[in-house]
Amino acid sequence: MVSQSKKNIRVLFSLLFFAGIFLAAAAYFEWGRHFLRFFWSGPFLAFLKILLIMAFGLWVLKRIIHKYLPQRWLKWIYGILFLPVLLLPIFRCYFKVPYIFCRGCPHKCPWGILRSVAFPAFLLLNLSNRFWCTALCPFGTFQECQAQISPKRFKLPLWIELFAYVVLFLVTGMYLLTLFGSPWARFFELGRYAWVEMSVGVAALILLAAFFIPKFWCRYFCPVGTIDEIISNFRSKSSHSFIQR
Repeated sequence: MVSQSKKNIRVLFSLLFFAGIFLAAAAYFEWGRHFLRFFWSGPFLAFLKILLIMAFGLWVLKRIIHKYLPQRWLKWIYGILFLPVLLLPIFRCYFKVPYIFCRGCPHKCPWGILRSVAFPAFLLLNLSNRFWCTALCPFGTFQECQAQISPKRFKLPLWIELFAYVVLFLVTGMYLLTLFGSPWARFFELGRYAWVEMSVGVAALILLAAFFIPKFWCRYFCPVGTIDEIISNFRSKSSHSFIQR
C-alpha cells in the first residue's frame, strides 16, 4: 500500500513537472503559441469556473457528511487543469512581475481573465481547513510531491516565515499602483509580451529550494497562504476571546 502511494506521488510529480516544461517551451518557442491559444478559449475558462463552483459544492458536502473527501483525485484533476492558468504568467507576461498588474494589461492572459473570480474563490475555499491549498492548488500539490520524493530536509529559522508578510505587503502595494492608476506602475511594464528571464530564474530557484525546504513557496511566498494564515490567526484569537467571556 505504501509503495503504491509513493508510485502515485511520483507519477503525479512527473506529470506536473513535464507539463510545466512543455508550457515553458510552448511559451518560449514560436511553434507553441498556437497551442497556448486553447487556454484563452471560452469553453476552457468556463470549465474552470465550473470546477471552482464544484469545489464549493464539495466543501459544503464535506461539512455535511463530516468526512474527508478523496483528495488524491482532486489533486490530479485540479492540479492538471489549473496548472496552465497559474504557470503561464511566469513564462510570458506584459510586466516584469507576473500576476499583479493584470488590471493594466492590454490583453489579459488566462490568469488575468480569471483572477477576479479565482483569487476570491481560493481565499473562501481556504476557510474550510485550507481546502484550496491542501487539496486543489497545483503549486501546493507539486510541492507536496517534492517533499515526499526528496529525503533531505533543511530547517530555516522561524523568523524567516515573516518574509511571507513582506511579500504580501509588496504585492499589495504593487496592486494598489494599478488600482489607483499610479504612473509608477509603468516602471514594471515591458511594453510587450515577453519571456521574462528574472521571473523564470526566481521560479527555478524556488522550485529547487522546495526539494530541501518543504513547501518553500507556500510558506514563504504565496499571498493566498499568507492571507489565510492572517485570517486563521484572527479567527483563533476571536474564538479564544469569546470563550474567555
